[in-house]
Amino acid sequence: MTFDEYFAARVGKKIDYDGNYGVQCFDLANDYAVKVVGGKQFIGMGAYEIYTNFANQPAHELYERIPNTPDFVPKKGDIMVWGTTLGKWGHVAVCNGKGDTTWFESYDQNWTGRNEGVTLVRHNYKSVLGVLRPKNQERVLGKPADVKGDLNGDGKVDVTDLNMLTAHVKGIKALK
Repeated sequence: MTFDEYFAARVGKKIDYDGNYGVQCFDLANDYAVKVVGGKQFIGMGAYEIYTNFANQPAHELYERIPNTPDFVPKKGDIMVWGTTLGKWGHVAVCNGKGDTTWFESYDQNWTGRNEGVTLVRHNYKSVLGVLRPKNQERVLGKPADVKGDLNGDGKVDVTDLNMLTAHVKGIKALK
């Protein structure tokens, strides 16, 4: 599943990934990490631990940990993490790639603490620790996961792929 497919299906929905504590920001981060990035879920009690306890995260090898600096701008698919100066547990959201050094947009869940579902929110950088950036950007940037036999990269195996394979074997130009 790509980033765009994932959020198109989830905006306005409430995700309780672990079935504990109701709808939390941590649930969105875990669901995104597993279904889009293709890794394992994050561990910890507070959202801030995704960043501060990065070395002990089960899928830390799938991400680059990037600190918030005055010239930092997040990219589409970055997992933004706020520290405890925001609140006891911090916060986590997924960036959509829009913003500059003073603001950014992200998909958040439970941003206001009222258990609201996935919502697009515009933020400043106050209390932001940094991001976890998926090292494999293919799924984030819109390329579906590899499907065995999918020769044209559209995420399915169909007659177009068969035409491409036949053309390759015969050394002719494929029909599209």
